Amino acid sequence: MWTEAHRARHEARLTEMVRVRAVGEVARWLERADPPRSPRRTPLCWIVAALAWHLRVGGPWRALPGGFPPWRTVYGWFRRWLKAGLIDALMRGIARLRRRAAGRRAMPRLGIIDTQAVKCIGVRGPRGYDAGKKVLGRKRVALVDAAGHWLAVAVVPASVQDRDTLPVLDEGKAMWPSLREAVYDGAFTADRCREWSNLHGMRHRLVERDPAATGFVVVPRRWVVERSFGWLAHWNGLARDRAGRLDVAAGRLACVAVLSGVEALINPMPIHEMTA
Repeated sequence: MWTEAHRARHEARLTEMVRVRAVGEVARWLERADPPRSPRRTPLCWIVAALAWHLRVGGPWRALPGGFPPWRTVYGWFRRWLKAGLIDALMRGIARLRRRAAGRRAMPRLGIIDTQAVKCIGVRGPRGYDAGKKVLGRKRVALVDAAGHWLAVAVVPASVQDRDTLPVLDEGKAMWPSLREAVYDGAFTADRCREWSNLHGMRHRLVERDPAATGFVVVPRRWVVERSFGWLAHWNGLARDRAGRLDVAAGRLACVAVLSGVEALINPMPIHEMTA
């Protein structure tokens, strides 16, 4: 239910202050994890601010406004952090902090996996056609916890079937050994999906829509990951996939998870998140 507390949380000046502070917090963490070697380097807060602008507003890297560092500098730092695994590490750290802030254990036991097909602009790199959703582009594979916090992300061509996307989450799942149960929809009924869950020590749980139901039906647990995908609509840079590399496309998703997670920690919801 929308209340005055929610309206105050989204006040324009407060939102801008939260975004500026979130950029500063992320920049300070990255500077501690990967200190610049040159004393004449570009301040990392400017780099992170340019990266946030690129993801929030959209457009090519070359379209960065003149007030930001050169686009090659911003992209170079982004690729450096991505190669070092700092962005994924920060995404996992933010998820643990958000869980603690909600009164949960830092390490989740339940994970929810789903995919989202998005269109891709005409760039170099692998892409495919999803005949089911009639989308020419790529498919995002997400692993979230029971509250919708991002745990791991990956990107594959849209032509890859949902049941064949689980291996790309091997590395991300390995970082969360506490997961004991995974929730899937009807697209993951294949035996190899169950084998993948068993290989990673998780119980394979399918949640499907009642065939006899009519109209809109809230499927238990499924709405959580769909809400996480819905949050991406606030970032115009992710409306279409424009990265030439799959790892860069996944890194852009992880950056959004980091920035939005830090903003949520700074300006939390006025109601307590569910604890189920």
